[in-house]
Amino acid sequence: MALVFLLTNTVMNRALHRAESQYIDNCSLVLEGYSGAIYYYFENYHTSLSSIYNEPLFAAGDNKAIQKWLIDNVSFIHEDFCTTFYIDMATMTGYFSQGSVLDLTGRDYISPDNFAEGNYFVSDLVNSPYADYPVFIIEEPFYNEKNEIKGILCAAILLDRLEKIAKTIIIGDHTTVTIADKKGKLMVHPDASYVGKVFVPKSEKYRTTTSIVTAKEGNGVVETENYLGEPIDLFYSRIKNSGWTLGVSFPKKYLHAVYRQQNSTKIKLVIIALAALLLLLFVESAIMDYFYNNHLIDIVYDPFTGLWTRQHFESVATKLMQRNPKAKFMLVESDIRGFKFINQNYGEEEADKMINFYASLIKEISKRNHGIVAHGYADHFYSLIKITDVSNAMTLFKKEMDNLSEKVKQYDIPFFPKFGITFFRQGNKREVTVKELIGQASFAKSTIKDNMLVSYAIYNSRLLEKINEEHYIERTMENALKNEEFFVMYQPKISLANDLIVGAEALVRWKTPELGLLTPDKFIPLFERNGFIIKLDFYVYDKVFKFLDEQIKAGKPVVPISVNMSRNHNKPEKFMHEFMALFNKYNIPPHLVQVEILERSVMDSNTLCEITNRLHEKGFTVAMDDFGSGESSLNMLTKVPVDVLKFDREFLLSSTNEQGDMDEKSAKFIQSLLDLSKHLDKQTVFEGVETRAQRDFLRASSCDQVQGYFYSKPLNEQDFIVFTQEYIA
Repeated sequence: MALVFLLTNTVMNRALHRAESQYIDNCSLVLEGYSGAIYYYFENYHTSLSSIYNEPLFAAGDNKAIQKWLIDNVSFIHEDFCTTFYIDMATMTGYFSQGSVLDLTGRDYISPDNFAEGNYFVSDLVNSPYADYPVFIIEEPFYNEKNEIKGILCAAILLDRLEKIAKTIIIGDHTTVTIADKKGKLMVHPDASYVGKVFVPKSEKYRTTTSIVTAKEGNGVVETENYLGEPIDLFYSRIKNSGWTLGVSFPKKYLHAVYRQQNSTKIKLVIIALAALLLLLFVESAIMDYFYNNHLIDIVYDPFTGLWTRQHFESVATKLMQRNPKAKFMLVESDIRGFKFINQNYGEEEADKMINFYASLIKEISKRNHGIVAHGYADHFYSLIKITDVSNAMTLFKKEMDNLSEKVKQYDIPFFPKFGITFFRQGNKREVTVKELIGQASFAKSTIKDNMLVSYAIYNSRLLEKINEEHYIERTMENALKNEEFFVMYQPKISLANDLIVGAEALVRWKTPELGLLTPDKFIPLFERNGFIIKLDFYVYDKVFKFLDEQIKAGKPVVPISVNMSRNHNKPEKFMHEFMALFNKYNIPPHLVQVEILERSVMDSNTLCEITNRLHEKGFTVAMDDFGSGESSLNMLTKVPVDVLKFDREFLLSSTNEQGDMDEKSAKFIQSLLDLSKHLDKQTVFEGVETRAQRDFLRASSCDQVQGYFYSKPLNEQDFIVFTQEYIA
């Protein structure tokens, strides 16, 4: 019995020591993983901040121009940023994206020394004048020719975003997660009253383990108590590139359970010894499984979908490519069209269910093809598959997409995935990172835009040319407007009653010094995305108003000119104020100007209706452009009181065969739309009329006006004047 007791006691002490050591190792590993996760958030914030950097503008050093750039690009910043601002280090003045200009002299988060060890800096807790809640600041410096810091681009982030990140660290009952800045002030704490303060334990025994002490030490584990006075083991670690300290506390009860088993074993000797050994093994296994499967796993797996995280995906993909230097790979990024709309209209719970459903489908495809898959942010997924050749890979991809489409159709809420694809083979070229491959696939996917007929795009050299072209366009667009490189063409509108001109549409073109003549499809979509389209619209309005004014003063015949209102104008009062200020510069009657609004505008029907009514009040007529190409045409007719319906040219393109004749079914459909328009007292205009058969059909169907190459291509001012004089009634 003594021998059994001795052996039992020895084994239990060793097992207890091993369990305690494993407990400490697992807790430390979990802490390290979450510290790394928060660091990745900083990297993401830094990337988002860098994306709004405009090198020529910042190099010029025009503070007002830089501030205007920040204001104009506020919609493109990270959703967690509550403000962005630029600091001129010469004057210590801050230029904010809200329009404010503040003297920042004496702010301790502004110093050249902040960037001695890295290319960006994360501040301590800062009280922001733009929020009731404290913030922290991400900063990136910019240098002059002497390698001196010229200015700093900054973004302020509310601490509540940090709290949301910290709340994802769920490690068990009664655990506490804290984050302290370099001075030991708490930035995240379960009790909000501790935020901005230094934590000091209440008991005299632990009084020396303050948050200042742990912040100075940076890494370690200490026995102390939490803010509720409960005994804990506090594990703390420095968060890379910030100087902050992440702390996670584990109640002592996790080890006390093991200690109690040891004491009971000593009393019950042999019988309890055997039970205690089994229990100890169970406890040890439970601790290991609990901390590994439920916490360490979060570093590798996305807890939401069970797929790998993007960070782990990049790590494994890199190793896979390095082990197979001669292999070919296919990387695919996918997301769900209009996911934000789905989230807003169906709610977060339904959107989350959709993400998990889609994740299971992507996982099945990846497993069948021996690939790896990960879930990124929101609805983004990444897959990497080893392939033999591109042709076979695309054949297999299309087959998988057909199967995927059938399964997606069975889901309660309709949704449509889209994909970006890039291919890669490790060769003699420079090493390409997985991040770059994801960027290539992401860009390819972005070129699909709203085209519902296309579900995927492949990255290639032509897309690279498109990137360079778009960069050139964005770099030169402001100067192009000043230098009047944009010019207006006029396409006549012809009355089908007598084949005479009754109006024209103003169309913008761009003649660049380097790329030559650019058609609108090359620059209008880009201008709509970056907001420059609003400036271009008013530039065109001014040119048209000036042209009409000159023709009237010269006593020459004139016809109404229609101008396009882009989808970016979503504030009726602002648009009308600027539109009328421009119109009133010239002496022309309003009936000579028609405004064409888009049915597919981002504005809702109420906003479109308000703008239409305001234009009517001033005497202008309003046309709905590209009617029939959107998703709610008939609904729009009853809500927006436009005067004219302009039918999209796609109607005729899809209804005309190779011989130029109209398809019978399509013709009946077009006839019904024209009849409906007449019943609603709307004038009708068809775009894209290119053949006699099309003209004759529309004339027989009682269409009012047409425009297209059958009568005239878009004309410059002089040619349009000649055309008007020849064909006016």
